[in-house]
Amino acid sequence: MTAKRLFVLQFGAERVPKSLSLRGGPHDLAWEPFSGIVVETTDGWILFDTGMARAAQDDAATEAVYRVGAVGLGHNPAVATPAVHPTPSDSLHWTWVLPGDPLVSALATIGLSPSDLALAVISHLHLDHSGGIPTLARAGVPVAIQSAELEFARSGRARFEAGFRSDDWSAATVDWRRLDGDTEVADGVRVLSTPGHTPGHSSLRVDLPDTGTWIFPADAADLGQNFLDGVTCGSCAGGTIADELRARESFDRLRAEARRLDARVVPGHDQVVINAVRHPPGGHR
Repeated sequence: MTAKRLFVLQFGAERVPKSLSLRGGPHDLAWEPFSGIVVETTDGWILFDTGMARAAQDDAATEAVYRVGAVGLGHNPAVATPAVHPTPSDSLHWTWVLPGDPLVSALATIGLSPSDLALAVISHLHLDHSGGIPTLARAGVPVAIQSAELEFARSGRARFEAGFRSDDWSAATVDWRRLDGDTEVADGVRVLSTPGHTPGHSSLRVDLPDTGTWIFPADAADLGQNFLDGVTCGSCAGGTIADELRARESFDRLRAEARRLDARVVPGHDQVVINAVRHPPGGHR
């Protein structure tokens, strides 16, 4: 069985060093999109990822995360910023999001609202993916996530990692649906466990009747260059050798799956690819 159709959404974008997306890559800044996928299935509409919340974009702490990340020097904001090319002058030059509630605005472009969703799947809890969770909670939409990701966030360890924003995912009103490994969440829609970038990272596989299999790595592979050059993501929560090995295993698995299934691969943060596959009228089928 297959899903019916899919749409590719963009919620906004962020300006980050390419080295965060490409291990060993340059520190030059590049714009990368916040993207999401909406899939129509026999069980209803399923959303994959939600972008950044407007409140996060307006938060000085978010700007600090991007400024420190651009330096490429960990969590030390006191260090000068010689590696930024060029240096953005204010927070508006680090990120942008759609007007109003970015998730609501993006869904509206395809005639949907949050209440139309049967399920949302979150790849991981970094703030550029988790921003719409409060909106989903208000709409009563269940949110699926790997147990390992939720446990990592709730353990408090996420406080010591850049990019996690507890306001997105700490509310008691979120209807979490825990996943433990690969899980088929609807006909033609399979969540793939791809840990490494974060402890419970997920990617998505969608099978369609006309265009075949699509793979959405999320941050297991940010860019097309990851796949072309065989290079993993540039950052792993925890930053240990074990984390990096898990990221490599997950990446190699996705590359092998893409080859085996002759799949279309849409990396999580590649503006060129997102522009190229932006859905035709009526979506991809």
